[in-house]
Amino acid sequence: MAKFWLMPVQWDGSYAVLGEERLLLEPEQARIRFVEALRPVHPRLLLSFKAELLLADEALEACGTDALPFDLGQGQPIRLAAGEQKGQEPEQGEDYPLSHCAEAYFNRLMTPQEALSLLSQTDAGKEAEPWLETMRQWLEQGRFVILLRED
Repeated sequence: MAKFWLMPVQWDGSYAVLGEERLLLEPEQARIRFVEALRPVHPRLLLSFKAELLLADEALEACGTDALPFDLGQGQPIRLAAGEQKGQEPEQGEDYPLSHCAEAYFNRLMTPQEALSLLSQTDAGKEAEPWLETMRQWLEQGRFVILLRED
């Protein structure tokens, strides 16, 4: 069964850092209602992406991998390097190669300011209010917010 993670991301066009504060959106029915409440406000307010497509498969020059080399449930920040940044000496910890598919996805995200202004128009119900509030806090901090699907 797929897991869906709400997570903050710092993205500067060269590096993406998946924040450690990610939330597993459970139960499934609450997650579905949450996502359905956001979609009519703007279809790009919370874009979903498959975790397996984050990393480049350099042998095939393709997006995706069979198994992630990290565990999303560990609660550690994950740093991904795009384009010419791949293979450079990481500032701290290990950099994973960001796929060109994921790079395009990050480039299509709304800015945190745009998303924050739209979030005020969302009513996802009491059950999802903590998720909305967390999303609001991340956006106020200038971070992007994504929905990552882990199969």
